[in-house]
Amino acid sequence: MDNQRLFDFGGSYTGIMGKIFDLLLVGILWIICCLPVITIGASTTALYYSVVKSVKRGNGYAFREFCHAFRINFVPATGIWAAVAGVTFLVQLNMGILMQKTSGNTGLFFICFYYLVSVYVCAAACYAFPALSRFDMSAVWIWKLGMYMAVRYILTTLAVFLVIGCVLALFWALPMSIFFTPGAAVFIISDFMERVLEKHMPE
Repeated sequence: MDNQRLFDFGGSYTGIMGKIFDLLLVGILWIICCLPVITIGASTTALYYSVVKSVKRGNGYAFREFCHAFRINFVPATGIWAAVAGVTFLVQLNMGILMQKTSGNTGLFFICFYYLVSVYVCAAACYAFPALSRFDMSAVWIWKLGMYMAVRYILTTLAVFLVIGCVLALFWALPMSIFFTPGAAVFIISDFMERVLEKHMPE
């Protein structure tokens, strides 16, 4: 490919820079829409939807697709997020009480149990919001699907946790990376998440 074609509109350079801009844009939109806290679920669903549809598949405009997905999935995504946040809060509260009030093997057992429950809830949520962006199902069935996938596709779950862990480590070392990492992380995660979701698409 010569230099003229490389820099032509629609060429590889322009396409790559366009994708990078879109990832940055939807990442910033995700941060803004997460600020009310209660909207984190809807924002995450919209982020996944816009990255897969606009950035990876080149269909539509990232900003428009983000807003569209945020609007149509707001109610079920908020319900799922409220359940996730509520369960996580109760689990962490119980863990804190156990750490202060108990000792010995019994206390250790329940602390480990609650810790595993917390991890499992987070794993199910990692599937629930992408599934919500793809499937026309009730929030209850989406959550059940997320719980099933978290265990059924354990290697994918571990890969998702690895990406999220790397993003959190990068943010800890470089706080300004928060503007760049959300879109990029979802872009990477969607590579193996889509393989799982496509197995459950209706024929």
